[in-house]
Amino acid sequence: MGGTSNPPFFYMYQCFFRDLGVCLPFTQFECDFLNFVNSAPCQLHPNSWDFLRAFQVLCSTLGIGLSLPIFLHFYQLKLGVPPYGWVSLNGSKAGGLFSLYSQSYKNFKQEFFRVLPKEVDPLEDEVFYFGGLSRFPLYWQQAPVRFNGLANLELSTSNAAAIKDLEALPRPLDCKLILSLASSAYKERGLESEYIVFFSC
Repeated sequence: MGGTSNPPFFYMYQCFFRDLGVCLPFTQFECDFLNFVNSAPCQLHPNSWDFLRAFQVLCSTLGIGLSLPIFLHFYQLKLGVPPYGWVSLNGSKAGGLFSLYSQSYKNFKQEFFRVLPKEVDPLEDEVFYFGGLSRFPLYWQQAPVRFNGLANLELSTSNAAAIKDLEALPRPLDCKLILSLASSAYKERGLESEYIVFFSC
């Protein structure tokens, strides 16, 4: 979906914004993940976007620094039918963090729109570009990068401690509950009302 064009563009599904709280511009964490797996935003299934969003909210709630290696520890990437199949996240051997937002997303493919940055200079813009290059793949990719847990990535001491704290949580955490905390002024209280949270940091 998508292709080379002047000016460039990318597609997004409405449910990303309506249900999951995705915003533009993407966070650096979201850009880092899309680059790591070499996938366009709309190539990643909605139930995988919910894991990305919930992880960011959870880290903010617990005071854990956002880190791609921490997230990768809990997930693996499944590839759809080549050459342009969906990509989706499932729990790694360590087990995932969250429940699915929806057991069956229906008709979401019919609600999409095109994001077209207008009058943007790639050498000056820092929202969709960095150093003249797009901050994430704009178009569907034929060769997404599969991973299963951390693989060969090295962990810092702080990341290892954060993983230990997250592994101690009662999983899977309710994805909808975690996402609802994004706009709450009392995130920790909302989390503790549902779960008994112990963490060492």
